[in-house]
Amino acid sequence: MEGKFKKGKQIQTINGKTVVVEEWLAEGGQGDIYRILYGGEEKALKWYKLGKMGKTPKAFYENLKNNVLKGAPSDAFLWPLDITSWEENSFGYIMDLRPEEYHEMTEFMLAKVRFKSYRIAVDAALNIVNAYRILHNQGYSYQDLNDGNFFINPENGKVLICDNDNVAPDNVETGMLGKPRYMAPEIVKGKGKIKPNYYSDLFSMSVIIFILFCLNHPLEGKRFLVPALTPARQEVLYGTKPLFIMDEDDKSNGPDPVIHRNSILVWECLPGYMKDIFLKAFSQTAMEKPGTRPREKDWLDVLVRFRNDIVRCRCGNDVFVSEEGPCTCEKCGKKLHIPYRVQFDSYSIPAFPGNRIYRVQLGICDEAKVLACIAGMGVSKKDPSILRLVNLSSKSWNVTNREGKLVKIRPQEAIRIKDGINLEISTEIGTETVKIIRNDAAK
Repeated sequence: MEGKFKKGKQIQTINGKTVVVEEWLAEGGQGDIYRILYGGEEKALKWYKLGKMGKTPKAFYENLKNNVLKGAPSDAFLWPLDITSWEENSFGYIMDLRPEEYHEMTEFMLAKVRFKSYRIAVDAALNIVNAYRILHNQGYSYQDLNDGNFFINPENGKVLICDNDNVAPDNVETGMLGKPRYMAPEIVKGKGKIKPNYYSDLFSMSVIIFILFCLNHPLEGKRFLVPALTPARQEVLYGTKPLFIMDEDDKSNGPDPVIHRNSILVWECLPGYMKDIFLKAFSQTAMEKPGTRPREKDWLDVLVRFRNDIVRCRCGNDVFVSEEGPCTCEKCGKKLHIPYRVQFDSYSIPAFPGNRIYRVQLGICDEAKVLACIAGMGVSKKDPSILRLVNLSSKSWNVTNREGKLVKIRPQEAIRIKDGINLEISTEIGTETVKIIRNDAAK
């Protein structure tokens, strides 16, 4: 067995419980991870290495202790459940074990694990953004957001966020600056004088989303491909002169046609609104003025739209569709049949099996309901050629067809998708109207 502790080692926690070490699992940058028994249940223990608790270990401990007492912001976090007493100038904290069906994000980056579909990758991005939105809205900043923070289920896009020991009230110093390549430019060039906060979290989160979709770091273009990436060059690349790999005005850090081939192919297929938010997130303005970076709500708005603009061809290929013209699968060459679209205030989405209407698409809402699924689209069991919209909310809808006839659709009931239907969807603050329109691009 590797690690500091042997099997059977017992350690006391601040809650008066006894941790019993079962086995060593892994070594991280800050410490070792063990499988333990805690209150008769199997859990994980992260035990810190000496010198890996920041510049102020006592303050780091007290902050972590406060996080334990406050509890997890949401079930997306593998939050500290308990913290041990000090032993030999160090300590550890207890958290839930990672379920076997969840994989490290680095496995996706190295193509060792693949998402079930591109739409599931978007679900993962949605879950990441929403988790940090909840965290930030509770007054925390994560302060060390990087590719090692996530466990992702490739089948459904669900996410578990680990390494929550650096989480602290926003602008409260924990002694940690972050992981190289994921720190915001102001943190890199500040050299310890500027502390991680909400805005640096936003930058790091944008890096994660770009990597999820394009499989490359947004700042690692041609400038990254040098014989020796010295500390001085890294400071330029990530701090003093960062440049987006897809920058439209300065191509000096653009993608290499061979090494970044996959990134180029994905970028070319992305809808304009997705390109726009990446261009804003990694613009020179956002690099220099952190307050101009896209917020979580901005990301959620485009991601729920993007999820619905990804449809699966019969050949199994995921296709990005748009409002502008007919949609053809680039793999099999066949035209996708999308006769109708669902129209919101400023854009529409294709009416296609598996698509959803989210609460965030219906105007201002309670923060707990942002990603609530209001409606789902699927085919009739009796006739697969009939596409239906199912009411997944807790309230009835008033539906008017093109002839002016009014019907009420109760929760779990469905209506056939046809041109000219107006849906009045009741929300907690009022009523929003959604229309079914004919897809002119399908002609």
